[in-house]
Amino acid sequence: MLSFGKLRSPRFHKKDAKHDDKFIHDYSVLPYMIQYRVPTDSELKAGPQPYANPIKFIFEKGGVESFDWSENRLRFNRFPLIDSNILAKRSKRPRNVKILTSDFIEDSLYNPNYGYFSREVVIFQPGKPFNYPELKDREDFMNQWLHAYKKYDDRKRATFSQGKRKDSTDKIRMSSQSKKITGSENSTSLENPSLQLWHTPTELFQPYYGQALAKYILANYKMNSFPYGDLIIYEVGAGNGTLMLNVLDYLEQHEPEVYRRTKYKIIEISTKLFVKQHSRITRHMDKVEIINKNVLDWDEVVDEPCFVLALEVFDNLSHDVIRYDISDNKPYQGYVLIDEHNDFREFYSPELEPFTAKFLRCRENSDTPISQIPDHPVNQLKFVKKLKNTFDPLRNGLSDPEYVPTRLYKFFEILKTYFPNHQLLASDFSSLDKTIKGYNAPVVQTMLRNNMVNTDSYMCDQGFFDIMFPTDFEVMSSIYKEVTGKVCNTCTHEDFLRTWGDVDATTTKSGENPMLELYSNASFIYS
Repeated sequence: MLSFGKLRSPRFHKKDAKHDDKFIHDYSVLPYMIQYRVPTDSELKAGPQPYANPIKFIFEKGGVESFDWSENRLRFNRFPLIDSNILAKRSKRPRNVKILTSDFIEDSLYNPNYGYFSREVVIFQPGKPFNYPELKDREDFMNQWLHAYKKYDDRKRATFSQGKRKDSTDKIRMSSQSKKITGSENSTSLENPSLQLWHTPTELFQPYYGQALAKYILANYKMNSFPYGDLIIYEVGAGNGTLMLNVLDYLEQHEPEVYRRTKYKIIEISTKLFVKQHSRITRHMDKVEIINKNVLDWDEVVDEPCFVLALEVFDNLSHDVIRYDISDNKPYQGYVLIDEHNDFREFYSPELEPFTAKFLRCRENSDTPISQIPDHPVNQLKFVKKLKNTFDPLRNGLSDPEYVPTRLYKFFEILKTYFPNHQLLASDFSSLDKTIKGYNAPVVQTMLRNNMVNTDSYMCDQGFFDIMFPTDFEVMSSIYKEVTGKVCNTCTHEDFLRTWGDVDATTTKSGENPMLELYSNASFIYS
């Protein structure tokens, strides 16, 4: 993985008064390398621990600031706490503050002024659906896809280039992005052109992907509500609005009676996509309502039975980071401290934020407590955890990090509170390549000179990197059941589409099926 200058690093040593007037960023030490531990009252009262090993002794005598727990506590308390809601009203990145990891990530992705998704985001749309039975094989599909992809990018790039400011930041902003796709046998990679250009299964496999979801919704609606209630669908984050069109087109053509009773509502956080979706609903104007709002801010009760769709939403929901004391497994909450020089430090406090505490309690009460998760940092052998801290005393007696899906947990609470009679249908990535270190850790990536590059920390200058998390569907299905009281199931992307999709329509001459074989690292959850 690459380390970028945009990764902000803290000063490694304590300040030298003689050099206070001349600050120099130390890029040899990156922020994820040092964990600043905030002590509990009892730890502070007990005083400093004896030197556990020669490496720690050398670091401490060399003036490494993170070992002074009392100073860590003073510094942590000195900086005011800020959150992403406050920052959303600001046009400049914050300094001299501390912020929860989840708020730091959310601000990096969604800040209206400098967030990653607030820039020229484009979702790839093929000019027309691919004619799979006429394609030789999957390689032929990939070639046609890449050809359509390049034409689309060239057209959009020409549009965006008109009237753009000619300054150095535009070279960064005119970057591109792709969601990770993995084939069932061989990984598929793309040389992306210059725009932030996403590709989604809804767009790639239209209209067949949307029709598969329509068939699932229709079968469940007829089983549970028809003919007594209307078909009400809420889609969270609808992109270009293609799924909406595919679902409504299918219902109009194959189930006109159900179509007449259908209400399709989109909850869209992005103002740009909100506008684009509005431009595409002319054919189904009386069926569609588009609400420009963050679903996590939803506050209106929907009593009617409804379907809630969330496709590729989970992966960009912010997470918190937790480390555990290697002696007693006590969890410590991660914060990012941003100083006056815009350097980042990662602090860990024994005081848990409410949603983090609720998630951890909920998981322990669910069918998948930590004891049932072999790869969890707490379940590492004790001598392994001690060995890691011996050779890397900068960990300050803490475990490997765990990234906990607190925003996804909040989404489940929103469903329970405001959509009590919902049925959930969601899909996302169950695994991702080239993640940063840690359990359930994200991919942090951006485009640099037409190449997709990864970095090894989420603590990057806000707005320049996509931060994308995998979802542990087994764990989250247990959490969903615990929060909502509803039974749910999970399946692979292929299994869902094989059951509900038109397999023949997406099969090539060789018998290969791109819709089934690509996105093998994705899964569905449905209730």
